[in-house]
Amino acid sequence: MPSPRYFFNHFMPFTGYPYKGAPTVCNLCGSGETVTVAETDRRLKTLKSIACAQCGLIRTDPMPTPDELAHYYAHAYRADYQLAFAGGPPRHHLNRSAREATFRADLLAPKLKPGARVLDFGSGSGEFLAAARAKGCEAVGVEPGRDYSAYAREHHKVEVLDDADDDRFPAGHFDVISTHHVLEHLRDPAVVMERLSRWLKPDGVLYAAVPNMAATGKPPHERFHFAHVHGYVRETFDLLARRAGLVPHPDYWREDTTVIYRKTDAPVGELANPGLAQRLAVDLKPMPAAAYLVSGAWIWPMIRRNAKAVRDGFASR
Repeated sequence: MPSPRYFFNHFMPFTGYPYKGAPTVCNLCGSGETVTVAETDRRLKTLKSIACAQCGLIRTDPMPTPDELAHYYAHAYRADYQLAFAGGPPRHHLNRSAREATFRADLLAPKLKPGARVLDFGSGSGEFLAAARAKGCEAVGVEPGRDYSAYAREHHKVEVLDDADDDRFPAGHFDVISTHHVLEHLRDPAVVMERLSRWLKPDGVLYAAVPNMAATGKPPHERFHFAHVHGYVRETFDLLARRAGLVPHPDYWREDTTVIYRKTDAPVGELANPGLAQRLAVDLKPMPAAAYLVSGAWIWPMIRRNAKAVRDGFASR
């Protein structure tokens, strides 16, 4: 179990997270001009989020360094983010992941044919890999979380790599690439998206999904979390894909920041969205943390999240 100091560092409201970080330019367009979007996160902890003034991509400021982020994912992420204190994936995660994997496999069914090569980048506990293999595909995952990758290998008998650098696969190798709620966790999402695009066959498809920062139905600060070092809306997610030579595939269903992309030879053009950062700063501006706490508006979101975890924990798989 994590120590009392861990809980203070990661859960105590009105305090900062245990990292120093360093300022960065926008990973998508390279601009250094920014607009402040939020100063706190869903735990009412101090966490500054800024939007790039040129393209609108949201990022944590200061950005955790590579070593700080690696330490967080090695020692705190699963407990912090998914309440996985015992080493392996908790039951509520497994049930939720199984439902999502079925949805994703159904959505990608036209491409998940026997013999198709499939990559799941950020494969977690392996449910989507198992679903793709059940359709006769040659599926491989990449998952740096050792406990989760070990679970996938043991329970689903799937191939999972701990990491994959640029040369791990040849260009045009995969028919289908999937990355589900991964790109928000990365310091260099544009570089990773370009790598995935390079590994994709000319007629292949890339399923990508991230949380939508513009989603309604929750208080603005609830959309910020230390684990999410980048934040996307529909426009910035498409710009990220566009930089990598990808565009939304017209033959597939889309919901904001859950998209199936295809390759394009069209010129990239300018990676900019004038005015988006200012609009996000208005739309996502949180209520002051102390006022939010006193208002009691946090009670329902907390109940909803916990009820969802309990429901998923007791659901049959």
